[in-house]
Amino acid sequence: MTVFGDRRGRRVGLLFLLAAVCLLGSGCTSASSQEPSAQPQPQRTEAQMQQAELLNQSAENLYQKVLQGDVTGSRTALGQVGDLATQMRFEGLTTVEGMNALTQTITEAKKVFQAVRYNPAEGQAAAVKLRLAADALIHKNQPLWLQHYKTLQEDAGALEKASAEGSREALRRSAADLREHVAIIHPSLLISRVAADVAKLDSLVTFVGTQTDGSAEHYRNVQNAIAPLRQTIDKLFMKKETTAYLPYPEPPHPILWTMTFGSVILAALAFAGWRLSKKDGGLTTIRRGGEETF
Repeated sequence: MTVFGDRRGRRVGLLFLLAAVCLLGSGCTSASSQEPSAQPQPQRTEAQMQQAELLNQSAENLYQKVLQGDVTGSRTALGQVGDLATQMRFEGLTTVEGMNALTQTITEAKKVFQAVRYNPAEGQAAAVKLRLAADALIHKNQPLWLQHYKTLQEDAGALEKASAEGSREALRRSAADLREHVAIIHPSLLISRVAADVAKLDSLVTFVGTQTDGSAEHYRNVQNAIAPLRQTIDKLFMKKETTAYLPYPEPPHPILWTMTFGSVILAALAFAGWRLSKKDGGLTTIRRGGEETF
């Protein structure tokens, strides 16, 4: 019985050929690289939306009471917000991170309004933060916190200018402004956006805040952080993103480069296959019943 080529060699050659086809972009995709199918997201119920709307109205009432200087009325409105939040089911409205952010915002607001000495500035900040967070629950596409995009971009511009001019005081002031403005919308970000993207913004804000001692190295570090800071802000605010950094420059003719590279691989595989077919004269010995056959 005659068999052309070694089976092991053919298997190896086949694997190499498949690898080459994948490199040439034929659409070969391994099972390990395939993304898992998206899980169905829980839907908001009408009852949930009604509760969220009541929460939003109570947060708006709190905000108006604070602007009017009505501390007693603010405390009453904040109590209503807290009661509604404890009765709500957040599944479908936001993530676990968003739910925790809202409840933490309510807790922090209670500390402000229950303090022995009420601070009006802190009260206004707490009311704005809670107002934006409650609004984010019911407005997925156009929440109020999107209006703060220009403010954050201006903060980034001020940081860039201060670092370029080498002004330590301006750099410290700009970093503090950025931190304060991000803190106002932070619960809303966690309610509306992916927690990992919010964490990236937090890291950049923290990093910039540590680079304000006025050294030349720190000025350079801030300048290098401006581009990723702007990109992260754009992503969170659903603005058009631009790529600022590439891992390597693209070849001038990517299709020609791919075909050339693939041709070299195929030529090498063809030669390897030819060598394997010539091994032992291209014949494989098979023993059947103690008898040697070629």
